[in-house]
Amino acid sequence: MRRYETIFIAHPDLPDDDIGEVVERLSKIITDLKGIVVKVEKWGKRKLAYPIKKQQKGYYILVDFVGEKTVVVELEKNMKFDDKVLKYLSVKKTEKVDLEEIEKEIADSGKDEETEEITPVNIEKETAEEKTPEESPEEKE
Repeated sequence: MRRYETIFIAHPDLPDDDIGEVVERLSKIITDLKGIVVKVEKWGKRKLAYPIKKQQKGYYILVDFVGEKTVVVELEKNMKFDDKVLKYLSVKKTEKVDLEEIEKEIADSGKDEETEEITPVNIEKETAEEKTPEESPEEKE
């Protein structure tokens, strides 16, 4: 088995219930194909670098899982036809996985379940005010 990460961007106007349904559906696909969901992180709404399907913002979600290549193929096929998903990317993290380490990691992350939603760094608050470079001591004299 291999370890993968899939990051997908959901439509920003979706209510939390719909986002939860998408995550649950994808997690069910992983477990049905004998994969293991290690963690799911909801990163929240962020401004996109460029418009995707006429959207300026998106809801970012990371799914870390263990499985075979067929799991990734099935996940991407489902996300491709889901209107709620704007974009997705799957990356293979490791070729071989020790299941005991994965179970330990899942147990450790279960303790920190309260911190599932990660708050994004607010980069958008950069204002139009340009910071003027400070004069060096040589220029002042």
